[in-house]
Amino acid sequence: MGELRLNGKVAAITGGGSGIGREVALLFRQNGASVALLDRDLEKLNQVKEEIGAGTEVFCVDITDEADVQAAFSKIKAAFGKVDILVNCAGIFAPGTATETDFAQWKKIMAVNLDGAFLCSKYAAAAMLAAQNGGAIINIASEAGLAAIGGQVAYNVSKAAMISLSQCMAVDYALDHIRVNCVCPGRVLTPLVQHIIDTAENPAETLRELSSDRPVMRMGNPLDIAYACLHFADDSMPYATGAVLSVDGGYTAR
Repeated sequence: MGELRLNGKVAAITGGGSGIGREVALLFRQNGASVALLDRDLEKLNQVKEEIGAGTEVFCVDITDEADVQAAFSKIKAAFGKVDILVNCAGIFAPGTATETDFAQWKKIMAVNLDGAFLCSKYAAAAMLAAQNGGAIINIASEAGLAAIGGQVAYNVSKAAMISLSQCMAVDYALDHIRVNCVCPGRVLTPLVQHIIDTAENPAETLRELSSDRPVMRMGNPLDIAYACLHFADDSMPYATGAVLSVDGGYTAR
């Protein structure tokens, strides 16, 4: 095995039960980090914990509930002694223009995608400040936060706000050596997207449509995003904070 880039670090990962969060957890553990998995689905959390093995703990938490988040980070500190890294992967999606979007749906998307990222960042940053040893926060936003994609206004706005959250925190905590960066994935072939393809009337055509709207002519995979997170999580780029990294197959470059 090569160099363990996160050896001795403790990483908290939201949305750790599936998709990008799961892949981030696997890669971080392979690179020496102890991993705290946060998700609402305890069954999925336990499946990932079993997959990863030692050095992993699960925390069933509603990231939209401040008391729940505060308690979860207290438990993480009790279990591991510290928090060095936070990756905010948890997120939900719903389509709709402004006139098509129900206000309750709007608030739900904002609650998970933005409020959840804020609350987890708040309590992770507090733990990092108390330890006085710096840290890294990585927010998973989206290409949709950089370029308006039609028919998904609430999701777009929530992800644009995550980018701003990342930049604001980067400025506020720069002298505390807490680096806050943002990864903006393009469309990623997660289990959810695979389900959309599998249940489509013409799966092959749906796959083609979902792959052909970007220069590289394919969707990303969760590992593409996990490696971007790893670059921000280790100590190899101490000057990078407030950065916004597109990992979208060239979608936003056009």
